[in-house]
Amino acid sequence: MRQDLKERFINGQFKFMDEDFEGCIAVFTKVLEADPQCAKVYQARAVARLRLNDNDAAIEDIDAAIKCEPENARLYYHKGAILFKLEVLDEALKYLTQAIDLAPEYAPAYALRSEVYERLGDKDAAGLDLNNAMVLRKESSNIVDW
Repeated sequence: MRQDLKERFINGQFKFMDEDFEGCIAVFTKVLEADPQCAKVYQARAVARLRLNDNDAAIEDIDAAIKCEPENARLYYHKGAILFKLEVLDEALKYLTQAIDLAPEYAPAYALRSEVYERLGDKDAAGLDLNNAMVLRKESSNIVDW
């Protein structure tokens, strides 16, 4: 991404932090007009649209991000999270599993998939995924050994 677009993107992030979701969407849209292949901008705009309950647009944006970076596990995680919020649990499970397949060390995907399994009534699978998430988080923590 060009430097000027990075600066605009950062401006959009500040608007997001200020909960000016319409403002940040406008900024992200301008960035995407100049660079329509930037997955992280689609992802950020998806989250902002989700905050405004524009669920269809949020899904369109996360799908566009996935199209730009089909090997990015975090994008599949975010799609799963959006679908989880919308209570489309079977689809959420599918995308979270894709995230895990792409990045088996990505603890947040296990944690959220655990919640999906819990809602679907599969307590055994929920427990396994929660355990995996905790083990992965523990392994990735940089604990100082005095």
